[in-house]
Amino acid sequence: MENKNSENLRVGFHSIEMLLKICPENIKQIFIPTNRNDERVLNLISIAKKLSVSVERKKSLTQHPEAILKNEISLGLSELKKYEVSIQHDNPTFLVIDNVIDPRNLGACIRSAAASNIAGVIINKHHCSPITPLVRQVSAGGTEAIQIFTVTNLINALKHFERLGYFILGTSEHANSMHTELDLNKPTLVIMGSEEDGVREKTLGKCSQICTLSKNQTINSLNVSVATGVILFEIARQKLI
Repeated sequence: MENKNSENLRVGFHSIEMLLKICPENIKQIFIPTNRNDERVLNLISIAKKLSVSVERKKSLTQHPEAILKNEISLGLSELKKYEVSIQHDNPTFLVIDNVIDPRNLGACIRSAAASNIAGVIINKHHCSPITPLVRQVSAGGTEAIQIFTVTNLINALKHFERLGYFILGTSEHANSMHTELDLNKPTLVIMGSEEDGVREKTLGKCSQICTLSKNQTINSLNVSVATGVILFEIARQKLI
């Protein structure tokens, strides 16, 4: 599946169901496995037909449906700046992905980001997995539900948010402060890196503060997608208080 690297391709029920929910007009065609007539497939076909989206059976598919989009728009730093201006009053949170190269981990991080209802995800283009069909599938519709911005110079992006007064939070198992000890009820960028290498030192240097998510003396590092969920839902909890 991962060799299908067309930017306009979507694979899996979650992604296609989310597309039908938020932007059905951008779906060119949906393809359904010929051998599937279960309730989920029939429900997908029914929704698509009600929205006048073309559906076709495809013999080469055996399990997951696919969709082809009419347009795929790539969002970068300039779009990020405009978007931030439009939501400044909402006390926004952004997730920054700095060093996650495993597409499954990236997809799971984006799923947590979408589920925690943050403003958007910022991906460091040269130090992360790209948004592949596998990333989209693992995100379970998250890549469709949340704004994702890919930047070529992460440090410049962080400087921009620093000037705006955002709290830039880095994560490291070597930090002294726990995330639960911090005041996170403010415009925040939280930066996540891989469990192997963590956030790059250069990126950590731009942080307002660095925190850890666990003080367990035996095992204090979490899978990056688990860690992302932990920190984002703590931020969401504080902002609801």
